Amino acid sequence: MKMTGAMETSFKLALKKPPPLRTAEDLHTIYCHLYHMDVLSHLREHQLRSMCTSARYERHEAHHILFYPDSIATSWYILLSGSVFVKEHMYLARCCFGKQLEGRRGCECITLEPSEMIVVDNGSEGDDGFLQRDGSQRRSRRRFRRVNPRGERELITDGQEPTGYNTLPADLNKMHLTDHAHQQVMHMPPSQSGCSIASDSGSSSLSDIYQCWPDEYMRKNSLKTQKSEATESELGDVDLSGLPEAAVDSEEEEEEDEDLERASDTLLGRDLVRECLEKDPADRNDDDIEQLLEFMHQLPAFANMTMSVRRDLCSVMVFEVVEQAGTVVLHDKQELDLWYVILNGAVEISHPEARVETLCMGNSFGISPSLDKQHMHGEVRTKGDDCQFVCVAQEDYWRILNHVEKNTHKVEEEGEIVMVKEHRELDRSGTRKGHIVIKGTPERLIMHLVEEPSVVDPTYIEDFLLTYRTFLSNPMEVGKKLLEWFHVDSLRDTVTRIVLLWVNNHFNDFEGDPAMTHFLEDFEKHLETAKMKGHLRLLNIACAAKAKWRQITLQKASRESPLYFSVQGGSERGFGIFVESVEVGSKAAEAGLKRGDQIMEINGQNFENISFSKAVDILRNNTHLSLTAKTNIFVFKELLSRIVHEKKNGGLHIPKIQEKKGNRFSIADLPGDMEFPSDHKSTRKMKANTVSGGRNKIRKMLEKTRFSILPPKPFRGLFGDGGVGQSQDDSIVGTKQCRHSVAIMPIPGNLSSSSPDLLHPATSVLDFSNPADIPDQVIRVFKADQQSCYIIISKDTTAKDVVAHAVNEFGLLPAPETYSLCEVSVSPEEVIKQRRLPDQLSKLADRIQLNGRYYLKNNMETETLCSDEDAQDLLRESQISLLQLSTMEVAAQLSMRDFELFRNIESTEYVDDLFKLDSSVGSGNLKQFEEVINQETFWVATEILKEPNALKRMKTIKHFIKIALHCRECKNFNSMFAIISGLNLAPVARLRSSWEKLPSKYEKLFGDLQDVFDPSRNMAKYRNVLSSQSMQPPIIPLFPVVKKDLTFLHEGNDSSVDGLVNFEKLRMIAKEIRHVVRLTSANMDPALMFRQRSVVVPSQRLSSCGGFKGTVHPTIDFSL
Repeated sequence: MKMTGAMETSFKLALKKPPPLRTAEDLHTIYCHLYHMDVLSHLREHQLRSMCTSARYERHEAHHILFYPDSIATSWYILLSGSVFVKEHMYLARCCFGKQLEGRRGCECITLEPSEMIVVDNGSEGDDGFLQRDGSQRRSRRRFRRVNPRGERELITDGQEPTGYNTLPADLNKMHLTDHAHQQVMHMPPSQSGCSIASDSGSSSLSDIYQCWPDEYMRKNSLKTQKSEATESELGDVDLSGLPEAAVDSEEEEEEDEDLERASDTLLGRDLVRECLEKDPADRNDDDIEQLLEFMHQLPAFANMTMSVRRDLCSVMVFEVVEQAGTVVLHDKQELDLWYVILNGAVEISHPEARVETLCMGNSFGISPSLDKQHMHGEVRTKGDDCQFVCVAQEDYWRILNHVEKNTHKVEEEGEIVMVKEHRELDRSGTRKGHIVIKGTPERLIMHLVEEPSVVDPTYIEDFLLTYRTFLSNPMEVGKKLLEWFHVDSLRDTVTRIVLLWVNNHFNDFEGDPAMTHFLEDFEKHLETAKMKGHLRLLNIACAAKAKWRQITLQKASRESPLYFSVQGGSERGFGIFVESVEVGSKAAEAGLKRGDQIMEINGQNFENISFSKAVDILRNNTHLSLTAKTNIFVFKELLSRIVHEKKNGGLHIPKIQEKKGNRFSIADLPGDMEFPSDHKSTRKMKANTVSGGRNKIRKMLEKTRFSILPPKPFRGLFGDGGVGQSQDDSIVGTKQCRHSVAIMPIPGNLSSSSPDLLHPATSVLDFSNPADIPDQVIRVFKADQQSCYIIISKDTTAKDVVAHAVNEFGLLPAPETYSLCEVSVSPEEVIKQRRLPDQLSKLADRIQLNGRYYLKNNMETETLCSDEDAQDLLRESQISLLQLSTMEVAAQLSMRDFELFRNIESTEYVDDLFKLDSSVGSGNLKQFEEVINQETFWVATEILKEPNALKRMKTIKHFIKIALHCRECKNFNSMFAIISGLNLAPVARLRSSWEKLPSKYEKLFGDLQDVFDPSRNMAKYRNVLSSQSMQPPIIPLFPVVKKDLTFLHEGNDSSVDGLVNFEKLRMIAKEIRHVVRLTSANMDPALMFRQRSVVVPSQRLSSCGGFKGTVHPTIDFSL
C-alpha cells in the first residue's frame, strides 16, 4: 500500500505549517503518515503523537551541509526522498539519521542530491515513555489471578483507577499484589480453573536454552555465588605502614561517593511487561501488545507461530501468580479449559505412571487447540516461590490457532505451492493491514523483491539481503536476476535501489567474491549506458565509503624478486597509491590484492600522501611486505582518467594541494561550480580543525587530550615563567624535573590527496571528519640531555613530521634531515632497547608504551640516549597499579574499547555464526567481541587475587564496584556484567575477611548492580532497563543475552516448512539483528558519558602515554 499523491501533498502541507497553527486534522494527517514508517515502528503511539506537534518539513538542494562536526545536536532527521552522506554511511529515503541526545556532532552531514526530510527536535518523541500517555491510556484496570497455598484462585481486579500509579516501586516483582484500596477478590474453586500437561511439541527440548543460558556464562559467572565460610590466610594481615593509599582514600573520595549514590538511584526501571500483563485484556492498547510481543517472542511456547498469532494471543492472555512453592496448580483428572505458559519459576508434573517431568520458563502446558473436553492426567505442582504464568482460555486458543488458515493466501505455479502469504492487521484501527510473505521457494522469494511492497512488510528487501545466504548457495543467483530485470523499464528504479541497499548494507558480500565484484562492474556499465549518472554516483559513493581495510602479507625471496602487481598514483598527482594490475594466479592475487585497491600502509608506513617514487622504493627494497589496503574503485577510476588526460595534454597535471590531507571518503566527481560555505559556521569549523598560537590554546588542547592515570597532585603549571615545574604529565611519561615545551603540528588540510577534484580553497564541503585528521594526541620527544617537548599530533602524523617540529622546537641549527626519531624502551629485565623509526611511520601515539620514550637522535653523532639511571626511573614509573587509575576513566576506556569491537561486527556475521555458514568474511569480529566478557571476568578475579594484603584486596573490590557502576553510566552492560561475574567467581566470593571489610553502602550498591541482571522472567529487569526511553545509543548490550535471543529464534523455529523457506523466521532474525546494530548508531563520546559531570574525561586514547593498544591500561593484560 503506497501513499497517494494527494495524501503526500496533504502531509507535506501539514508539516510545513508552524506547529501552533496546526489543526486536529493536520495532526491526524501527520500521525497517519508517521505511523506507516518502519524507521519509527519502535515508537509507541503517544510518542508519535508527540512528534506530530513539533516535527517540521525541510527540503535541501544537493551538496547542502546539514550540520558540522562542532555543531550542537538539537534534532534528528527522517529522509523522505534523496540521499545524504554521514561519516562512512550513505542514507537513502525512508531512513533516519543524526540522532544524538546532546553534545556536539562528531562528523559532517551533506546531501548528495535534492532531498526532502522531516526534522524532529530532540525529546519530541517523549522523554519518559508511559508518563507521556493520555490519562485514559495510563489509568487501566488491573485484572489477574493469584493462587494461594491451598490451590484456590483469587481473581484480582480494580474497581476504580489505582491511585498513585506514577509512584509504584521500581521492583514490581516484590510488590504485595493485594495491597490496594479498591480490590475485589473473587474466590474460585479449583475445578473452575486449570491447565493440562499436553505440552507443545518441541517446547521441552528448548528448555535448556533458558535454564542455562548459555551454560558457560551461567556456570562460570553465577550472580548468586554464596560466600564460603573458609577463612583467609593470616598472611594478609601485614604491616601497612608506608603503603600508598592516597589513590583510593584521597580527599576527592567523599565527592565521588556522593556521585555514586546519585548514579545508583536509577539502576532499575519500571517493570513494563508486568504492568501490561496485569491490565484487563480489554484495556490493552497497541503499545501494550507490542511490549508483550517483544517479551513473548523469546519463549519456546511461541515457537513456529506467526506474528499475527502471537499478537492475538497477547491481546487475550491473563496473568496468574502462584506465591509459594509446592502449591498444586492442577489436580489429577481435573477438567481443563486453559493453555498455560510459564513466565517465571518451574513446575513439576507427576504422571500416573510414576514419571516426573519438570517444565521451566518458556514451556507451556494445558489444553491443545481443540474444543473437545480435556482432562488432566497427573498433578502439576510449583517448584519455587513466585511462579508466574500467562493463561489463554480454551475457546480463544482454538479460535486464534485455527484462524490462521483463513488468513493465508497460497500462490501456486503449475499446481505447486510456491509462496504463502498471510493477511495481517498491525493495529486495531485497521489502517495498517495487508499481506506479508511467511514462506516460499527461493526463486519466488527472489521474484518478490521487485513486486509491489506491502505496508505491513516494508523491510522485506533489507531482510532478504541479510538472510538470503541461509537458503542460497551463491549470491549471483540474485545478481543475475537483477541484471536481467534492469532492462525492464518499469523495474529499473526498483532494481537500482535494491543494489544500492545491498552495497550500502552488506558491501562485504562484494569485496570477498570476484564474481560479485564483476557483477558490480557490470551494473556500473548498465547505469552508464542508461545515463543514470545520479544513481551511478551514489553507487560509487557507497562503494568508497563501505570498503573495509584489509591486511595482506607478501614475502619476496630477495629484493630483486618481482612484485607480481603494478601501482599508479602518488602525491605528485594528488592521489594515493593504487594497484593498477595484479598478475593472475600470483601470490599477490592469492593473498587478496585486487585491481583498484588503494594501499593505505606498508610495514607501518603511511601511504596516503607519499610520492610514487618513494612508494616504489619501499615496495622494492623490502622482502617482507605487510600491506593495509582497501577497495576504492571510484577514486581509482578518477586516477586513470587523470592519466589519460595527461597523455592527451602532454604533461603531468599537478593539482593545487591544500595543507591538510583530509578524509579518506572524499568524493571526486562533485561539480566544479559547487558553492562553498562562507558563513560563520564554516569559519568556526575551520578553526576547530587548526591549532595555532598562544600558550592558553595549547594548555586547553593538552587538558583535552590528557588522560589522568595517577592520583591528583598539585598542578604547578606546564607553562610557568621559569619553564620548570612538574605536571601530572611528567609523572605519566616518567622523567625527572626538566625543561620542556610544547609544539603544535600544523593541521594537514581538508582534503585527501586521493581526491584531486575536491581540492578547493578554504574548507571542504565534504570533510567527513576522519578522526585521523584531528590533532587529539600528545607525544613527548626527548633529547639525549633529557630535555623534552610535547608535540600535539594527529593519527596520521609521520615520524618525519615530528622530527621537523622537534628540531624547530628545540631550536637546533642542523637541518631536520640530519635527525631521526628513535624509540627507546626498557624491558622488565632492565635491558635498554633502541631502534630508529622509519620516516613514514605513523600512529606514533598508539605505538609507544609506558616503558618507552621517543628520542630525537642526531644521525651524525654517536650518543647514549637513555642512561642506566634514567632507564631505572622509566621502568619504575611505568609500573602503575589498578588502584592508581580513576574508576571513571577505566570504565570509559573499557567502554570505548568494547564499543569499537562491537560496532565493527558486520550484520552478516551474526547470520553466518548462527547458521554455521562458511563465508569469505567469516565472523572474526563477532568471535573477538564474544571473548571480551570472559577476558574481563577473569581479569577482575586476577587483579583481586594477586593482591596479598586483605585491606588492599577490599579496596580493589570496592574499586571494581565503582567501575561497574560507571560502566552502567556508559551504558556498557557487557563490562558491567563481566565485572559483577568476576566478583562472584568462587575464588573471589570466598575471601571472607576482605568482604567483611567492605563498607555497607558498597555491599548494597553491589546488590543493586546484581539485581539488574536477575535471570528471572527471561532477564526481565535488564530488558526493562535496556528498553527504557532514556536508554539511547550508543549502548553495549549484554552479549550472552543477544546470542541467546538469536539462538532461540534459530533453534525454536524451523528453517523449512512444507518444503518452503520459512521467511517468517528469517524476518524475526533480521529484525533482532537490526535492533542490535541500531545500538551502535551513535558514536561513543567520552564527554557525554557521565551526564555532564565536571571532571576531565579521557580522549579516544591515552595520548600523553601513547595509547592503550587495545587494553584498559598498558599494565593490564586480559590474556591469562
